Amino acid sequence: MIFFDKIILFFFIFTFTTLIINFLESYFSEVAPYWEQAGWSEIFPSVIIYKTFFYFRYFILYLVLRVLISQKILRLDWFSLSCGICATFVCLDIIFQFVFGKNILGFEQIGIRHFSGVFGEELIAGGYLQKFALFTFFLPFVLRKNLFHKTLIQTIFFIFFIFGIILSGNRMPVLLFILSFFVFILLDKSLKKYFFIFFVIICLVITSSFNLSQTFRYNAGNFYFNAKDLLHNIIIPEHNNKIGKGESVVAKGGHGRAYLVEFYCFKTIFKKNIFFGGGLRSYRFFSGGCNVHPHNYYFEILSDLGLIGFSIILFFVFMLLRKILLKKNSSFNFSLNTIDYKIMPFFLIFVVEFFPVRTSGSFFTTSNATIIFIILSILVSLISQKKTL
Repeated sequence: MIFFDKIILFFFIFTFTTLIINFLESYFSEVAPYWEQAGWSEIFPSVIIYKTFFYFRYFILYLVLRVLISQKILRLDWFSLSCGICATFVCLDIIFQFVFGKNILGFEQIGIRHFSGVFGEELIAGGYLQKFALFTFFLPFVLRKNLFHKTLIQTIFFIFFIFGIILSGNRMPVLLFILSFFVFILLDKSLKKYFFIFFVIICLVITSSFNLSQTFRYNAGNFYFNAKDLLHNIIIPEHNNKIGKGESVVAKGGHGRAYLVEFYCFKTIFKKNIFFGGGLRSYRFFSGGCNVHPHNYYFEILSDLGLIGFSIILFFVFMLLRKILLKKNSSFNFSLNTIDYKIMPFFLIFVVEFFPVRTSGSFFTTSNATIIFIILSILVSLISQKKTL
């Protein structure tokens, strides 16, 4: 078991530790926990107990993948090809739905904002494409071309997938996909000199989408005003005391105001158990108009696992980035001499997934946790095989 495996193991051990601490505190503390103050009937919510135990299955998933990759049983080239093919199919289906009103399965557009394609009522198409479309940039038939044709194909793929993500109506994946592409350009010495050209192309794609799609205009405008409202209220916190009084301000504003509520919920919950947190999925038991999670990985980890759990995750992320981006001489070398094309798509997903300034789903839910630990197991396996690292 290498260094990174030990950190992952320690993280899962700590989830059980914080469960035991909060369980004992619920029974022996003179101060009622916040889930009891919210009217929850159980002294300690049983859902926190079984969520913690079931979360351990992701450590097993991590270890199984580590063994399969180290023994060369799992072919990552086939995995990458499958991801690229599936992402292409999803994107084509979304465009088909946009043009003809229905996708190939007969699903129609969801509301006025979303083309979800094969996902139907599950509005996750944008997030799916944002992650798995990256593999198409690094498929063998692309990489074997000369620089001009390789760059041309990758640019076409980018335009194709960014259009599909825009149509999906998922706004944050659009920004994250652009961020991924820019990180890739900056890390590739052969493409870095064309940074300005790619920037112009991205601006043209976004401008064209804005002019051609009413849905995109609505999403862009809605995103802008919500972000403006959120930033304004964080800088000038006029609703700072409303959460503590049990008021919900969600109905008084758009999604920006809703995310503001989650921000103040997080601050209130975090202060109740700074070092150990309240336990996995404990955020949902707080009253005051809060959601089931704070829509940010780091906020959720801080509220559920406290500063100690947050420090473990932050240490793992820092050490993994250091291992990938630093050579043995400890000098930063942001290039594909350090990050080769085999590692690059997994690295980009990792960087974007742990990008701090973003909204996200829950770190502890099935879909997100599965992707996170698959990516981590593959990245750790790949860098442990590289003699240059």
